[in-house]
Amino acid sequence: MKRKQHILVLGGLLLALPAYAQDIYKVENMAGSDLNGTARFVGMGGAMSSLGADISVMGTNPAGIGMYRSSDVALSGSVSVQPNAQDFYNRGKSRASFDQLGFVYAARMGDSQMRFVNFGFNYHKSRNFKNFIGVNNFHTGGLSQTLEMLDLSYVSDGWLDLSKEADRGLTTPLTCLGYDTQLLLPVYDEQTGELNGYLPCEANSYNYKRVQWGGIQQYDFNLSFNWNDQVYGGLTFGVYNVDMHSYTDYGEMLVNPGDNSLHEYYLNNEESLSGNGFDFKFGIILRPIEDSPFRLGVAVHTPTYYTLTSDAYLYMNSPFTYGDQNYTDADVSVGDNEYKIRTPWRFNISMATTVGNFLALDAEYEYSDYSSSSISYNTYDSYDWWGGVSGDEKDLALNNEIKRFMKPVSTVKVGAEARISPNLYLRAGYNYVSAPMKKEAYLNLFTASSSYYYSTNTDYVNLGSINRVTCGLGFRGKHFYADMAYQYQRQQGDLYTFHVPETGSEANRLSAATVDLNRHNVMLTIGYKF
Repeated sequence: MKRKQHILVLGGLLLALPAYAQDIYKVENMAGSDLNGTARFVGMGGAMSSLGADISVMGTNPAGIGMYRSSDVALSGSVSVQPNAQDFYNRGKSRASFDQLGFVYAARMGDSQMRFVNFGFNYHKSRNFKNFIGVNNFHTGGLSQTLEMLDLSYVSDGWLDLSKEADRGLTTPLTCLGYDTQLLLPVYDEQTGELNGYLPCEANSYNYKRVQWGGIQQYDFNLSFNWNDQVYGGLTFGVYNVDMHSYTDYGEMLVNPGDNSLHEYYLNNEESLSGNGFDFKFGIILRPIEDSPFRLGVAVHTPTYYTLTSDAYLYMNSPFTYGDQNYTDADVSVGDNEYKIRTPWRFNISMATTVGNFLALDAEYEYSDYSSSSISYNTYDSYDWWGGVSGDEKDLALNNEIKRFMKPVSTVKVGAEARISPNLYLRAGYNYVSAPMKKEAYLNLFTASSSYYYSTNTDYVNLGSINRVTCGLGFRGKHFYADMAYQYQRQQGDLYTFHVPETGSEANRLSAATVDLNRHNVMLTIGYKF
């Protein structure tokens, strides 16, 4: 079972760096975003980057705010439902959410060619982490999570002695708890007394439940202009707040080799991630033909620079007894782990037009290469009496995993708005996002990254593409307006609760469990223009 990849243990590595617990799947969480904002924006599938004049476009193409000719304030809320979710860990399948609050102040510049200089602010939830994954009685073909623990106890062509504190620091906390709860049974040479390895367990099936909640809150500050009603430009400065939590229950039915009876072992894993970040967005919209409503838009988003702190707690309980105990259990906490994530650049091109005063159309394409993301750590070196210099040290091994397994993501958006009466509007949209991970991606705990020495999980989900279908209805009065939108999001993923490679290959011997992350969302926006 021993893998031929080796963990490289550098002298003083664990002492020189704080504890980090990140992986490529957390990078995906930070790099992606949901379709969220005002109900008009959502009802058109997020395709408004060239149409503009909606508060939410300051987060896609900042130049769209330059199209405002009057000031605007809007407030939005929604209810999301994941149909196949269960009530778990005090979290239900539906959740109400405060999604957006923003305003635009339109400053008319008089009779000059600079028609308007506009200022705007918008809060919206760029990512809602609320989801549930549940798999019951999934047959493993005899494979067990303890097989990965076994692999993780073999480093640098030798077995770690998990009874020694020094050796325990060279593998994951999960592996150490596997030893503590007698899921890994040490085997010694009777002649020399040397450790020959460990005996893992054989499993029949597993049960898995994971609930996530929290989100990424985005605060955008916008400055934009309108030059002669033909050139619109804008800049948005974005500030982000991260608040992400997860709780996992995992249990295996272990096989007693003596009588083939089944005995359950289970673990609970709690994780939280918090922090903040910032980015800049630049955009321009052109009307190349003066007498035509046709327009073209281009926007560039810098990477988002996140500074994050993670905490984790792992509890494990096995059916094996120790002494006069009826069971064996153990736990561990890993806290205040700090690191940085840099997401990729994002590029958006769009085009839009209107037909009379009764139809508006927008189509756009967005590109972001997730494999260019990176992870780094804060370092601090003292050079003088007054302090020192703080810098970043990249996690080269983990960044190599990002390049291997993450890939460019394309987003396609189309939207339409039809005026069906003087005050009533009907909207529809489609939004497609390609898969962020390669099919063969996995949580590779066998790298030279120090982060994995503090990993409390072995599970991972390779998410598929996202298909979103939206529709909406809007009412416009002289000043007051109200919009409603409905969004259906369809997405599947391949769940692996642990990774045991095929001989001579990195492919997982454990079959994937297909999970659905489909959800429905209903949104309401109320606003006032003046």
